[in-house]
Amino acid sequence: MPVINVTVSKLITREQKEKLIFDLTSRTYESLNIPPEKISVVINELPIDNIGRGGYTENHPYFDEFSRKLSM
Repeated sequence: MPVINVTVSKLITREQKEKLIFDLTSRTYESLNIPPEKISVVINELPIDNIGRGGYTENHPYFDEFSRKLSM
């Protein structure tokens, strides 16, 4: 049965995880008519210093600005 993998780069609260799991399970049930007890959701949390875009890690102070440059 389906296993839904979600990867987030920012830590999320327990309440946010519970809502995400519930919402993904509900949508999958509605879309595929699979019993909720057969649907698994796995949340992977990555530390922001393990993620990069545009040559910069997410914890770099100017990440938002530098990661959107069109050239190096």
